[in-house]
Amino acid sequence: MKKDSVIIVTGGQGYLGGAIVNRLKKAGCRPVVFDLHSEHPVDITDYDAVSREVAKVHEEYGRLDGLVNCAGGSSRKESRPFAVQKPEVLRAILEMNLFGTFWCTRAVAPYLLEQKSGVIVNISSMVALGGMVGNSDYGAAKAGIIAATKAWAMEFGPSNVRVNCVCPGKVQRPDAMPADPAAFAHRHSYLTRLCTAEDVANLVEFLLDDEKSGFITGQNYVIDGGRGLGLRGDNL
Repeated sequence: MKKDSVIIVTGGQGYLGGAIVNRLKKAGCRPVVFDLHSEHPVDITDYDAVSREVAKVHEEYGRLDGLVNCAGGSSRKESRPFAVQKPEVLRAILEMNLFGTFWCTRAVAPYLLEQKSGVIVNISSMVALGGMVGNSDYGAAKAGIIAATKAWAMEFGPSNVRVNCVCPGKVQRPDAMPADPAAFAHRHSYLTRLCTAEDVANLVEFLLDDEKSGFITGQNYVIDGGRGLGLRGDNL
């Protein structure tokens, strides 16, 4: 990844997005944060607003080198079973996670395709691969991101634009540490610890770097400490 590369990071003020921004700064890049209260405040569910902000960034820096679609989440005002969940709650989760990724990619892609270079990294979730009770909306949105990644990789590849996806497992947060971290890690990983935001950020940096991953596109990278491999014997 070239020094001073201009990378838009959506959700860059969040815990995971912030780690990605810090990692890119250390690599000598110029990350541009898209968040509700950032220097470039934008609601990613509003395509026109996203498009205007992307145009401003391109005008300010003279180029765009990449996009990290990290904004999203599964938090909601009310957590209910699907059959009784309010349609507006389901719609909000889909708009933030799936359409937010769509609109940001739609706004950035023309610039990358025109210059015939650039990288897009989408953040999905393990919930997309295995499902989660009470989170069918979130899982569907994140699964859609994986499918879109593959389609975009095929569409954009002839213009030398790569697209990949990252699927984190349970990410450890300092503000939400379990009472017994070792036991919790044992349940959620085959390794001796949980995934950290820095683990994800390092993988994102790798995928953005043409020198290190320049022939990789359309792939979904699972970073879960082996959690998705299957049940432990003591969990049967």
